[in-house]
Amino acid sequence: MQENKKNAVYNYLLTKNEKGYNLTKTAEELQELALILIQKNNKPEQVKDSEIIEEIGDVIIRLKVLIKQYPKKSIEDRINYKLNKFFTYIKKNKFKNI
Repeated sequence: MQENKKNAVYNYLLTKNEKGYNLTKTAEELQELALILIQKNNKPEQVKDSEIIEEIGDVIIRLKVLIKQYPKKSIEDRINYKLNKFFTYIKKNKFKNI
């Protein structure tokens, strides 16, 4: 899909849905992704990668709507803070997993 059409859909979801609905739908999609990830970890042979890919796609769509709903600068500041923290951990070889 072309970028302008994608943005039209994101903007429609942002403006036509109530804020609470967007929050609930995002939480629902995140829960579905969390569930399939846990299932993949527990029983890898029973969960197809395509199922994870579908849920990632659904989550990204809903997150793009939320990103439009909240101050972009604040979100970017938080991302930069967290990535800097991870970078420090990597440099210091502080943790096995981050």
